[in-house]
Amino acid sequence: MTTFTDCCPLSTLFSAAVDASALNGRVQFEDFRIEFSLTPAGAAELACSRRRSRQSLRGGRVGNRGPAGWRRASCRSRRPPQFASCSIRDVTAGPIAGRETWRERSSFRPRGTARLSRGGAIVLVVVLAATLVPTPALAAPIASSNFTGSENPLSENGAWVALTSFSPNGGRFQKNNGAFPTIINSDLAGARTTAAVPADHHSEVVIGHLGSVSNLGPAVHVQTSGPQVDSHYLWWASNGSGQTGLYRIDANGTSFAGSLMKPSSTVADGDRLRLIARGPVIYGVKNGLRDFIYNTGRDAVKYEGGTSGMMAFTSTDVANARIASWSTDAAPVSSGTWTSTDFLGAEDPLDEGDRWYPLPGYSGFKKTGGVASGNDFDHNATGVWSIAPPQRQYSEVTLGTVAGGSGGPIVRIQRNLSGHSGWLLYLGAAGDAPSGVYKMVPDGTHTIGRSFDPQIVPGDKWRLTADGNTLEVFRNGVSQFTFTTDGSYPTGDVGMEAYRAFTYSHWEGGALGAPADTSPPTAPSGLSATASSSTQISLTWTASTDDVGVRDYTVERCTGAACANFAFAGTTAATTYDDTGRAPGTTYRYQVKANDAANNASPYSNVASATTPAAADTEAPSAPGLLVAAGTSAKQVDLTWTAATDNVGVTGYLVERCKDVGCAGFVEIGVASGTTYSDTDPGLAPTTSYSYRVRARDAATNLGPYSNVATALTLAAPDVTPPTAPSSLLPTAVLARRMTLTWAPSTDNVGVSAYLVERCQGLGCTTFVQVAAVANGPFDDTNLESNTHYRYRVRAKDGAGNLSLYSNLAGATTLSLGL
Repeated sequence: MTTFTDCCPLSTLFSAAVDASALNGRVQFEDFRIEFSLTPAGAAELACSRRRSRQSLRGGRVGNRGPAGWRRASCRSRRPPQFASCSIRDVTAGPIAGRETWRERSSFRPRGTARLSRGGAIVLVVVLAATLVPTPALAAPIASSNFTGSENPLSENGAWVALTSFSPNGGRFQKNNGAFPTIINSDLAGARTTAAVPADHHSEVVIGHLGSVSNLGPAVHVQTSGPQVDSHYLWWASNGSGQTGLYRIDANGTSFAGSLMKPSSTVADGDRLRLIARGPVIYGVKNGLRDFIYNTGRDAVKYEGGTSGMMAFTSTDVANARIASWSTDAAPVSSGTWTSTDFLGAEDPLDEGDRWYPLPGYSGFKKTGGVASGNDFDHNATGVWSIAPPQRQYSEVTLGTVAGGSGGPIVRIQRNLSGHSGWLLYLGAAGDAPSGVYKMVPDGTHTIGRSFDPQIVPGDKWRLTADGNTLEVFRNGVSQFTFTTDGSYPTGDVGMEAYRAFTYSHWEGGALGAPADTSPPTAPSGLSATASSSTQISLTWTASTDDVGVRDYTVERCTGAACANFAFAGTTAATTYDDTGRAPGTTYRYQVKANDAANNASPYSNVASATTPAAADTEAPSAPGLLVAAGTSAKQVDLTWTAATDNVGVTGYLVERCKDVGCAGFVEIGVASGTTYSDTDPGLAPTTSYSYRVRARDAATNLGPYSNVATALTLAAPDVTPPTAPSSLLPTAVLARRMTLTWAPSTDNVGVSAYLVERCQGLGCTTFVQVAAVANGPFDDTNLESNTHYRYRVRAKDGAGNLSLYSNLAGATTLSLGL
């Protein structure tokens, strides 16, 4: 594999892919160009040149890589990175999962992944400048829990096994919308997952609440059987009132002892603590930032494999050690073959997106003010595990402060050995040891292979390359000497070493090579927008195509039906996007573009718009005012009240009733659309007290407060019993024009209010007409015709208008005139 490096930094991130049919070409950019050719046999020749200096770097012919055919990398980034590094690299055939990290240009700590696949040829990629690359969707963890519900002890259908070494009194974890101990003071709660996790894994907890004299934390490498069962590494975290740090827990199933390996910072409620086990290295990440890192390589006692879990303790209240959630997954893996950094920003320990790890027996590095330096005043050594460089590799440092210190680049570090390893180019400015190439031996010693007497000047670039058994030393791009090794360490990681006040302003390393693609994807099509709620708009579109592959899509948004000031809204690798957090009742317009791994952007899609519906009404109406109840019959009570008010509008009033004086068991009996209601329930009883209350309801079914309680008494039941019929009706002629009627009075359950007298004229007449209504008899019927026969009948009426049956019919003839 041939690598071409030291091209110049540019202002544009790009990558170029060469199709098998393109046998030669040139990629020209602002400050440099790349020229390449592809032979029919599949070999490649490349050249990189700066425009200003005209300096060229040429690479020899690359051997046949198999069938012609090219694929380009697709990249993902967890944070918006900014880059400024340049190299050209060829990659061997076959599937590769790669991880790339880039030289920082801001306070962001960039990290990313690249997935490379190709049909047996070469991929050329140049990573050069700054862009914003969003976070892709992450796969679900191997196991996780939000501890929803209640359970004691914690089991979750067999997902947990208790760690009994820490609980002589039977203390366990329990859950109640969080996990916490069952016992205070005497026992520690411990549990491990029953899920299968890989040897390199992480355990993560989110702190629900951590009170005084309480601890909790994630655990890794939990031993599940044997004499060391329950042993593990634990991030024992507190808010400052207890012990805090990385502990090695040595247990045997019934008892335990803990050893502090590395102190850590204090924590607070809501913090996310991830403890990662990666090879012999254990490190903690708090809220996305590395908090500590420790290499167990030189420890006499250490644990590997196992599974993951969690621990908690409190001496006050079980709620003071509550874990809100837990998850476990595989640890990060190396990917990609080259990376670099300018050490911008500040970190202690040095992390840069999970790039660095300390070698066994060393504390590692930190960075501040644009330089990296050792964490200890003695020797410090660190490796890069974010990439997996091939055997043909290099490590290069740019010197910062050199007075009073020593150090240099390292190649071929063996990551999993118990002690330090690799080949070190040592620049002995401090005079503590001769400058030269040293073999780092796992027992902690160094064996010099070749010494020399260099000038050690701040700003100089020193590079150590490894190709087979040959090491070569470069100063500012000029070869100084070569050295043939004994064959130890045929491959491995790259890194650096520093002693005392020796700092670096730049580092780069990995494979001797790098990449390029300038063809943008096609524009996404068929963009549509749909308001899925009052605060969310969902987008869909048809995928773009690209000569190598679409990495992701950038979604842009503006506000207003005719807006044009589109701004970044988000990114997604899918052809759908849910834009959340929008304002209710607002129109938004969207456009989408596709990006490839080289950050070539497609033309924009069509513009689509959608309007979010008004926000859900959650405001209840006011209480109705002055409810009044009045009994209007034995079976009816009428209600009236003053209208309630609502921010949208009242749609109805719920009427409730209870029976008897002082009642409280109100039951809904109806809904009124206005401010009146007649209760005509057939079940109402006469002369009975009923109490009522009313509340308003709006269209969103929000219910307002109740009105006052109003009470009314139903009227007495109506009289429906008629009087008895009058009897013994007897008319008597008194004069020629007068008749006197008498009868036996009627009776009534309430009382007779009147007698209705009816009359007809002539013998056998039947056409009766009422001629009088009297309170009682007798009755004088006057103004009659003389010597005329009249017939009579009488019936009684009570105060309710009930009429009795008629009396008997009786008749008489008036006297003749003169009698």
